[in-house]
Amino acid sequence: MHEEKEQKIGKKRKTYKSFRETLKVCKDAVDSRWNKLQRNKDLLKPQLTWQFNSHLGKKGISGNIKVSYEDKTLSIEVKMPQDATNSAVRDTRGLSGGERSFSTLCFALALHNMTEAPIRAMDEFDVFMDAVSRKISLDTLVDFALEQGSQWMFITPHDISMVKSHEKIKKQQMAAPRS
Repeated sequence: MHEEKEQKIGKKRKTYKSFRETLKVCKDAVDSRWNKLQRNKDLLKPQLTWQFNSHLGKKGISGNIKVSYEDKTLSIEVKMPQDATNSAVRDTRGLSGGERSFSTLCFALALHNMTEAPIRAMDEFDVFMDAVSRKISLDTLVDFALEQGSQWMFITPHDISMVKSHEKIKKQQMAAPRS
């Protein structure tokens, strides 16, 4: 009986040792990722703002993105060119629907610049935009998609005839739904 218990204890110790080794590998992987995050987070914040401003600039707008890892917040400030007070809109609810849609699109593209994905989709990104903003947005999206070389799907209820032609662009427009 003593020998039987010794064997059981031996098996439990081997299992325990195996679990501890696996746990150590997982802990080392988490520590490595944490260290990379700490190293990269200060480099990624200005890159995100720069990309955001680059896209906003196509419409003459400027902005800033503030990321606080400590508070776990992200805030977007947008400065409209027609604003004579030189004050930035700190709450995107202060923007018109089209301005908000365009700013959100620019933020999404800034994030897309920093990540890799073979297929991406944008759904109804231009719903609240006027015709000029829609054209600028579509041109921005198509140029971005062509530069990135990834596949994109743009889903919109609006006319897409204004999307420029290119050998890599395939447009599909569904028939309007019946009333």
